[in-house]
Amino acid sequence: MKRTEDIKFREKWEKVWSVEKKIQFVILVIIMGMTVIAISVSAYFFVHAINRQNQQHTTEQLAMMTAECDANLQQYKSVMLSMVMDESVQEYCRTEDSTRANILAGSVYDMLLNMLNIQSNANFAAVVNFEHNRYVYNGNLNLAESNFENIYLDDYKKNSQIQGEDNVVFSFSNNYYRGERYTLTVYFPVYSVTQVGKKYGMLILNLDDNLLLQLQSKRTLPYSKMYLMDKEGNVVSGKSFNETDEESSYSDMLLGDSGHVMKDGKLFYYQKVGDWDYFLVDEIPVDYLYKDWVGIVGILLVSMLVIMLAALTVSRKLIARLYAPMNKVIRKMNDVSQGNLGTRIHDGDMDSDSQKLAYGFNRMMDEIDLLMQQNREEQEQMNQIKLNSLQSQIQPHFLYNTLECIHWQAASEGKGEISTMVKALAQYYRICLSGGDDMIPLERELEHVKNYLIIQNMRYGDIIELEVDIPEKYRQIKLPKITLQPLVENSIYHGIKLKEGRRGKIRIYTETEDDAFCIVVWDNGEGMTLEQIAYLNQQIQIFDKNIGYGINNVNKRIELIFGEGFGLRYYKNPEAGVSVKIRLPEREEE
Repeated sequence: MKRTEDIKFREKWEKVWSVEKKIQFVILVIIMGMTVIAISVSAYFFVHAINRQNQQHTTEQLAMMTAECDANLQQYKSVMLSMVMDESVQEYCRTEDSTRANILAGSVYDMLLNMLNIQSNANFAAVVNFEHNRYVYNGNLNLAESNFENIYLDDYKKNSQIQGEDNVVFSFSNNYYRGERYTLTVYFPVYSVTQVGKKYGMLILNLDDNLLLQLQSKRTLPYSKMYLMDKEGNVVSGKSFNETDEESSYSDMLLGDSGHVMKDGKLFYYQKVGDWDYFLVDEIPVDYLYKDWVGIVGILLVSMLVIMLAALTVSRKLIARLYAPMNKVIRKMNDVSQGNLGTRIHDGDMDSDSQKLAYGFNRMMDEIDLLMQQNREEQEQMNQIKLNSLQSQIQPHFLYNTLECIHWQAASEGKGEISTMVKALAQYYRICLSGGDDMIPLERELEHVKNYLIIQNMRYGDIIELEVDIPEKYRQIKLPKITLQPLVENSIYHGIKLKEGRRGKIRIYTETEDDAFCIVVWDNGEGMTLEQIAYLNQQIQIFDKNIGYGINNVNKRIELIFGEGFGLRYYKNPEAGVSVKIRLPEREEE
């Protein structure tokens, strides 16, 4: 494909394009090449600088927020560890006596209340004894508002599967408070201080973390999203209220504790949060990074366009001065190619070399004019000879069949119908002769058809009905004589006569087109298939014995008199039979 395009371009360069166009093309290519190089170099350094600056800024911001996140998580772990070591919590979780547990619940409740007063961002705290299915809850909101009973167990199981059950488990979600707010929930197992590995229950603390609020606020920026993601790729914080939990499609691309990756038109900077299984991610659309570069490219493109227009304007004027005489000759030759053979070159303002070229051009056109005049005269003589020859061939065409009809009618019946036939025959040949005129009015041509049908109906027993629907304004239009009769004859012998019952109808009417006047001969005879009609229209221009001499003759005479585009065309009727349309130049009464 590429080789073919190269060949086509080379052919245009060598054979089609003018010298002026070639020079303009070379100038345009040079300007475009220099501009593309300038844009490419500028874009490379600009993008490199933007990426370096953005990477430095984002990395510093991530490092700062990651350190804060790690400090917060360590602080919450320390708070939970101090609460777990409380004696009332330990005894509440390990006691099996329900009465004793109810007494201890008050102490645990007071301890939780004290912790809530110290930890100002805490929403609620709870101590759960898994073995005996009991818990102590204390919080700024009641159980119904926090929906604690329905949430805590499922939320813990979901996050512990990822983070492990043997250590502190963090949950960043909007599961509590019926999905109306995002909070941080810390789950810490209550182990025995006397028996290694013995787990009695769990301590739960729910807080409004500052880091969560910061991540949430960054969602309002149109170009950046910062969120916390676990090692499985689940986004655990930084989502807006109406967003569902989502899993990142690039988590497998995170290598090491920090770095950046690009995917789906976005740049992701990430950094691991301390020793926790969390990554802080800053997501930036690449379009935002390059928006300034797009503006610079736009300015360069506009500059390139201005330079190209200026260069083309200067080159056109310069080339016009240098090649004005050559362009003048080319324009005159184009006029000749469009059929204007009377054009000549005026060489008054041309140099000596161009004057010789103009003299040769004018001399050649004079010779062409002379040869064209001679050719027209010879062609007119040849057309007249052909027309006379065709006319002389068609006149006796019907004589023999008619004489046979007269002989058959006289021998079989011997009645007055012979007189009618002879009279019709006389009128028929009177129109054929027409005083030597080749063109007769449509009215006389219709009379000729009627006389012909009188003879045929007497011959075949009134099997043909004729209907003529020609407006009066068209009846004096002249057309080549004996145009309709061969078409009617063709309808009888190849349509109606073949029809079962041997009765049929012929209708002659007119149609108008945008640039033509049409006479239609319609019959309801045996008809033809679409393939036969297509073959007939294809072969009508030449003599074909399978088609018949008459319609070829009619079509040829119309074409010789009126020119190409006029003549006969056959069509298949929807109901039955065929129609032939005679296409003539548009004109009314003459």
